[in-house]
Amino acid sequence: MERLPTPRKSSVTNELNAILLMLKEACPEKTVITFDFDGALRVHLDVRATQDIWKIEGLLPTLGGGIFRDIKRGSTPHHPFFHRVSAVVDR
Repeated sequence: MERLPTPRKSSVTNELNAILLMLKEACPEKTVITFDFDGALRVHLDVRATQDIWKIEGLLPTLGGGIFRDIKRGSTPHHPFFHRVSAVVDR
């Protein structure tokens, strides 16, 4: 029987986990946090309450030594009752 290789965490995984943890600790409890990459790493923070959008927009520029830029509001695909704040992650 052949053994499966032992999974290793890459430095990219470690970096994303550190950013995710930082965002989870700073954002409202029920914030849905996702990432995508299309030549630039982007984070999307989806919340239900409008007040949470204001909190996140004020908070993002202060986190991680300013790694979040181009902060924008938008709609959340397939979730009409959520609001989205997106930002490019410069890391």
